Amino acid sequence: MNKEVRHLTTKIELRSAGEGGEKRHFIEGYALKFEKWSEPLGGWFKEIISRNALDSTDLSNVVALFNHRQDYPLARNTVSEDVGRLELETDAIGLKFRFIPTDTSYAKDLMV
Repeated sequence: MNKEVRHLTTKIELRSAGEGGEKRHFIEGYALKFEKWSEPLGGWFKEIISRNALDSTDLSNVVALFNHRQDYPLARNTVSEDVGRLELETDAIGLKFRFIPTDTSYAKDLMV
């Protein structure tokens, strides 16, 4: 089985929800955008992703990683608790993600 690693080049946002002690910080953005030229990938090529590119894609076990390192997971869509749960949604723009990262030093560094 081939594993595809994608580099996120779109802006991500750190947001907050809730009040006081219930306030939670989460990260959201788009993992990919449809019908739009990407930033240069690998320093030399660009791509456009078709609107139907995800139609037969298995998104049942997706992991958000810090700097694409397998040993630095931030969230996964198979996690049921709030912390560490990756939410994915395909909309008219592309593949949107949202997660409250794991309680790790590298996740805290990312949020800073």
